[in-house]
Amino acid sequence: MKNFIHHKIFSIKWPAILLGTLFLLLKQEIQAQYISNKGVYVSVSSGTVVSVDNINNDNTTTLNNAGTIILNTLINAGATQGNGTYNITGNFTNTGTVAIGDTTGTVNMNGTSAQMMTMSGSTSYYNLTIDNALGVTLSSTQTIITNNLTINSGKIFKIEAAKNLTVTGVITNSGGNAGFVLESTVAGTASLIHTTVNVPATVQRYISGNAEDWHFLAPPVSNQVIASSSWVPSGTYGNGTGYDLYVFDEPTPCWVYQLNTSPTSSDENPNWPTVHPSANFVSGRGYLYSVQASNPTNQFAGNLNNGNVSYAVTKNSTADPLLIGFNLIGNPYPSSIDWKASSGWTRSNLVDSGGGYDMWIWNPATNNYGVYNSLASTGTNGISNFIAPMQGFFVRADSNADINMTNDIRVHTDASNWFKTDNNKNYENLENIKVRITSQSGLGSDEVLLQFGASSNQAGAAKLYSTIKTAPSLYLNTGKGELTVRYLTNTTNNPIIPLAFKPGSDGNYTVSIDFDTTNYDFVLLEDTKTKTKHDLKDNPTYDFNATLEDASDRFLLHFEEVQIEDNKLPIHIYYNGNEIVFDVSLIPDDTDVKIFDTLGRKILEKKIRGKTIHYLPFNNKNQVFIVKAVSNGLSFNSKIFVN
Repeated sequence: MKNFIHHKIFSIKWPAILLGTLFLLLKQEIQAQYISNKGVYVSVSSGTVVSVDNINNDNTTTLNNAGTIILNTLINAGATQGNGTYNITGNFTNTGTVAIGDTTGTVNMNGTSAQMMTMSGSTSYYNLTIDNALGVTLSSTQTIITNNLTINSGKIFKIEAAKNLTVTGVITNSGGNAGFVLESTVAGTASLIHTTVNVPATVQRYISGNAEDWHFLAPPVSNQVIASSSWVPSGTYGNGTGYDLYVFDEPTPCWVYQLNTSPTSSDENPNWPTVHPSANFVSGRGYLYSVQASNPTNQFAGNLNNGNVSYAVTKNSTADPLLIGFNLIGNPYPSSIDWKASSGWTRSNLVDSGGGYDMWIWNPATNNYGVYNSLASTGTNGISNFIAPMQGFFVRADSNADINMTNDIRVHTDASNWFKTDNNKNYENLENIKVRITSQSGLGSDEVLLQFGASSNQAGAAKLYSTIKTAPSLYLNTGKGELTVRYLTNTTNNPIIPLAFKPGSDGNYTVSIDFDTTNYDFVLLEDTKTKTKHDLKDNPTYDFNATLEDASDRFLLHFEEVQIEDNKLPIHIYYNGNEIVFDVSLIPDDTDVKIFDTLGRKILEKKIRGKTIHYLPFNNKNQVFIVKAVSNGLSFNSKIFVN
């Protein structure tokens, strides 16, 4: 029986259950050209060696191997299992379920030409050994190695771009940096979750976008040198050619160029060696990177970061109050990390924002930063709670201390999207309203986020302004600073929300809103420049023209029915953040002005002269007031929100 059906096709069907099973249970070497299993349970017992060119296990069948199967190609659509060994010289395709080993079991990929492991079904191995000098490529989103991954000397294992691998046991890579490659292309970036220290690897980073676009990045390895590598800028300081590499220095605060090593004037301080004494990329630190080429693929090579990673953040800046405490850090792992992870973060030294902590990521598609809070359910400008591998991001420190990260924060989710805790507060279920302003000339967009349902009105994430001067800026101007996010109780207490806007350039813009229309009876946008009110429930977009000279407090968002104003009197009244402004430039005579609160109580009565602009200091904050103005028989009635 040693050479049973040598060079013939072995096709097992239901009428042949007994015969097929009997042959395979024999403890001897069995050879065949092709096994097509179309409906039986095939068991290879311990000690049995089956040598076959190809196995095709269809979706109704099970292959249970406790012995050794030597083959070229394995195609599984059903179930492949057991504690045996598979020696595969060709490709391995799984669309079903593969569970090879729980106490033993090994897959050896040992071909002499390039091999593919295409795993679209659930796949787990106890051991996986790579023994192919031309390379084995894993294409899978759900492969788990429960024991050991072994890459032999001179052999190559690749994780395909946008695919995932989890190794819960030990990784032994005798192939060095070149032996283990995490690929990155326009399709995405490979993701790895593992527990072994000092695993050498090469991690690719596809640089998306246009030439000269800016990107935040961070090293996934511990020992990638900067000098004499593909990451180092070329040319001389400030010549605008080659690669640009910067770090952010919070105490200054300023961006520091990698080639600025010997400043010649005070405006060039600090230099790179002062703020970045290490010759290597620093794990946990973020970097600003740009390259002249379009869509290059660069790479980090060294030992993969694993376990605890700490990075010191500071709150030392005195030069710019808007940037105090902002530090650029980065994801140190070859997988995504979850900003909302319930364990694994130590970050209580960050600024408390509605009970959580904010992080900001630069989005080149919008020319602006997006922000996400650790207790939120949504972010702005396309940013989520999942921070992609090699992604740099800003945090805001409340004190000088370390940010600590552990393996608990690692996830595979969105790995390809490279872009004092109060646990009693939960902003997951708040009603979200996102307002966006977009340049119709392609200069970018910006968003603010209003979250209703909080126990009290609270300031959220601070506004971090774009470094691109032509980018639009949308923000919430409050007595607690300029914000991107606000937590609010309800629309009854907050019937009017001022929206501050600064165009980066003269031109046409569009306001759009994202919200659940069923939660609100009225959502109107008031344009105080054009004296226009637009129903956002009826039409969620509003087009307008803006100039650099426009007042920033141009827009009001109304959540209650707005009465038609008696606008026969040509007066313009608004709140600029500090004062109520009465513009009576077009009124020749005196105007009688009265201000009432929503209960009808008169707060102020004043006569103002015409043909000028009056500024009235007003201390009543966070309230809606009714303004009535009369002059020569003409009247004006309106509401304003003072915050």
